Amino acid sequence: MMMIRTTVPLLKRMLGVWVIMLQIWICPNLTMGQKDPSRLFRPYLIEEGPKIVKDLGEEIEGGVRLRKLVFHSYTYMEAGEQKSAEVFAAIARPAKEGNYPGLLVLHGGAGYAQVERAKKWAAQGYVTVVLDEPGVAAPDKIPMTHGPWEKYEYGENRFVVKPEIKSSTLFSAILASIQGLYLLHSQPDVINDKIGVTGVSWGGYLTTFISGLANSKITASFSVYGSGYYDLGSTFLKILDNMSSEDRAIWLKNLDAGRVAEHIEIPFFIAAAANDNWFYPPAVSQTLKSIKGETNHLYAPNNSHKIELPGGTSGISEEEPGWLSMELVYFEYFLKGKGMPFPNIDKIESVRMKNGNTKIRFQVMGAGSFSGANVCYALENEEWPQKVWEIILATSLNNGWFEAEIPTGQLEDGVVCFASISDSRPVTVSSSIIKINN
Repeated sequence: MMMIRTTVPLLKRMLGVWVIMLQIWICPNLTMGQKDPSRLFRPYLIEEGPKIVKDLGEEIEGGVRLRKLVFHSYTYMEAGEQKSAEVFAAIARPAKEGNYPGLLVLHGGAGYAQVERAKKWAAQGYVTVVLDEPGVAAPDKIPMTHGPWEKYEYGENRFVVKPEIKSSTLFSAILASIQGLYLLHSQPDVINDKIGVTGVSWGGYLTTFISGLANSKITASFSVYGSGYYDLGSTFLKILDNMSSEDRAIWLKNLDAGRVAEHIEIPFFIAAAANDNWFYPPAVSQTLKSIKGETNHLYAPNNSHKIELPGGTSGISEEEPGWLSMELVYFEYFLKGKGMPFPNIDKIESVRMKNGNTKIRFQVMGAGSFSGANVCYALENEEWPQKVWEIILATSLNNGWFEAEIPTGQLEDGVVCFASISDSRPVTVSSSIIKINN
């Protein structure tokens, strides 16, 4: 009996060694440090275009060729019957033959495949894929997209993990977006190492998520408003707080875009509204900190779901393809090699002055003709969507540094602040947000 007690642990250890060796032999990358962004989506990261189940035809108008289709997303069971989840998509490309960079464009909440926006991007020289995003789209606006999400009203069944995590309609949205990316890659006229992703609001969340899941298939991403880390600051925090601690942890692990952001190693930009009702600056900030690639961003003070800054939503014409005019500049640089990169506010620091005020100094990296620089500050103890941002013009020190004075000597409470700068293209970028205690 004694021999049996000592042998069983030994056999277990030997078996464990053999299992590890077998894993290395069969798939060495899984055990030698390969990044695994999400076990939930791992079976679907096949890097192949989805099966087209309906070809709805092609048309040419205004120098743009447009093809509409429906693809198979996944198979599911309903009332004992096997069914196919199907998603509508459209591909817009320049009518002139050639090879072009690709762009995946993801709509926001209550939206649908934005065919007209795809045509505008195609007119700028991009092969563009748009699609309905189940679980994010408005159910009454996606008549050709069918699946288990149809039984829910808009916004329902997103923050659930039972009977399984795939029950959340966001699983369907993420999977369809990944398949949209693979559909884009499968196009014969796409330059496969020049692929961009852009999305607005919930589409920004999806931009973040699939950039983490399929980092190697994307060149650069641009998220408008959307981010990850809903538990650090978002309107959805209320819903998360009403979940059990166990369900909340499962949802965050599998469906929060911030949890895959660490796998993003490509250039990534977030255009954020500092008073956004849906995505708060702390969530945006942590998403940016988690990304290993080159990041940049802007905060629009006193804005919610709009960017009233140079290069933003103000003054954008109907002919422009993006939600922000500076999206075009961004992708021209990263996908076509045209123009200059965005400036970057590399450093921001504060110095308390003898009068009790605070001098904010920040350094701007990147050449350009700057048209405006400022520092925005608000009281720390106010809720993010309700903060009132005061804006102070910054002075150039002619060496890449700018400075402005905040009247903290007149305030009883601490403040949060950030710097922004715009150039003549126009493009606007911001610094990180810092706290100043009083």
